[in-house]
Amino acid sequence: MSAGPIEQLTLPYDPSELLGRVAKRRAQVRSRIISLGITVVILVAIYFWRRKELQEAGAGFFAVYGLVLGVSLAWLATVLILFLRARKALRAVGQGIALRIGRPGVELAGTYASWPEIASLSVTKAKLGRSPALQLKLADGRETRVGLDQVSVFPATLDTAARAFSGGRHGVDLSALEN
Repeated sequence: MSAGPIEQLTLPYDPSELLGRVAKRRAQVRSRIISLGITVVILVAIYFWRRKELQEAGAGFFAVYGLVLGVSLAWLATVLILFLRARKALRAVGQGIALRIGRPGVELAGTYASWPEIASLSVTKAKLGRSPALQLKLADGRETRVGLDQVSVFPATLDTAARAFSGGRHGVDLSALEN
């Protein structure tokens, strides 16, 4: 069996990383709800057990209870927002080919550009609850992107493929991944 030359790098959309993130966030939401429930039960139990002393303590007692509940609710809200963002990202995963890099040019999320039309290929920084993304900017100002969590490839592979297929004219700017 002989292998011929590699004509292009083709990557389909792969939701597996996002499916894992949604499952993880769902488990975190459940955990925070259970934790909030336990906190409420403990606070109510303390109140009934030490009601007389706590009523004598006055407003300080309610401030401490409010702070404890506020922290628990804020933590739950944060995890819930991250869960909803992960679900939204999962729904946004496309079908078919996410990226195709070949000798004629690049196709990213349905946008095709020949090598002379490309202004830049870069990886954008990750944002809260979102992964870094591969961004294609065209000379006419249009741009498109695909999250790196939607394709199963290392960013360096993208850079190597772009350099090889463009004849060294283009590479992927990976500086956003540096810490």
